[in-house]
Amino acid sequence: MRRYLLRRCLQSLFILWALVTIMFFLFRLMPGDPVGILVSADLTDDAKQALREAWGLSRPLAEQYLLYIRNLLSGDFGLSFQYRQPVWQALGEKVVNTLVLMVPATTIGILLGVLGGLYFGWQRQSRVDQLGVLLPPIIRAMPVFWLGVLLLMAFSYTFRLFPNGGMRSLGSSPGGWAAAFFSVDFLWHLALPLLCTVITSIPEPMMIMRSSLLETRGEDFLELLEAKGLKESVVLRHAARNSMLPVVTWVFHMFGYAISGTVLVEVVFAWPGLGRELVSAVNAYDYPVCQAAFFLISVIVLGLNFINDLVYGLLDPRVVLE
Repeated sequence: MRRYLLRRCLQSLFILWALVTIMFFLFRLMPGDPVGILVSADLTDDAKQALREAWGLSRPLAEQYLLYIRNLLSGDFGLSFQYRQPVWQALGEKVVNTLVLMVPATTIGILLGVLGGLYFGWQRQSRVDQLGVLLPPIIRAMPVFWLGVLLLMAFSYTFRLFPNGGMRSLGSSPGGWAAAFFSVDFLWHLALPLLCTVITSIPEPMMIMRSSLLETRGEDFLELLEAKGLKESVVLRHAARNSMLPVVTWVFHMFGYAISGTVLVEVVFAWPGLGRELVSAVNAYDYPVCQAAFFLISVIVLGLNFINDLVYGLLDPRVVLE
C-alpha cells in the first residue's frame, strides 16, 4: 500500500510538472506581446522596454522558466499584468464563485443521473427503458454553449423570468458571505447556469448506473431475495447498493471535469468565475494569471483522480493496489 501511494504521488507530481512546463512555454510561444496589449500605444519604446524588464519578459526564456519554477515551489505566481496585484488575490474570489456554481450543480446532476439510471435499469426491456437508452446520448451530444444559449433565449429574453447573465444585479452590494451567496438575488442569477450544468452532468452517471444495474440483476443473490418473497423495493435497494461502485468511482472524475469544463458555462452566462477569468487572461496575455489558473485546475483534477484510485481500492476488496 505504501509503495502504491508513493508511486501514485510521484506520478502525479511528474504529470503536474509536465503540465506546468507545457503551459509556460505554450503561452510564451503565442504570437503577441502583453505590453503591446495592456498598455497604451502612445508609450515610448524605452517605457515599454522598462515595463518588460519589470515583468521579467526581457530575460532569456530559460531564465524565466527557472525563476517560474522556483517561485512556484514557494507558492508565488507573481503579479497579474492586467490587475497589477498578486495573482492569488486576483483569483481568490473567482475560485469561490466557480465552486459555488459547480459543486452543487454537479452534485444535483449526479444524484438525478443515478436515480434515472436506477429507474431505467430496473425497467429493462420496456418502453421506459428505451427512453433510458436514448436520453443520455442525446443530452451528451448537446454542446454546453448551445444549451446555455437556448436557456437564455427561452427563460431570459422570451419569458424574462431570469437575468441574462452575471452573478448579482447591478448596484447590489452584499454585506457579508452569507448575504452574498444566500440572497434571493444571487439565487435568481444562479438558476440558469445551475440548470445548464445539471443537465450536462446527468448522462454519464445515468448510463453507468443503468449498465451496472443490468449486470447486477443477473446475480444469484437477487434471485434468492426474490424467491424469499421480499418486496420489490427491498430487492431494488440491495441491487442498487451493489451497483454503486462504478458510479462512486466516477464521481471524482465528474467533479474534475466540471471544474475544468467550467469555461463555456461561465462565458455564456457571464459568471465571474475561474473559467471566465481564464479566457480574459488568455486574451490579455496575462501569463501569471493563465499559469496560476491552469495550475489550480490541474491540481484539482490530479487530486481527484488520486482520491478516486484510493476509494476504489477501499470499496472493492478484490482490487489489489500492490
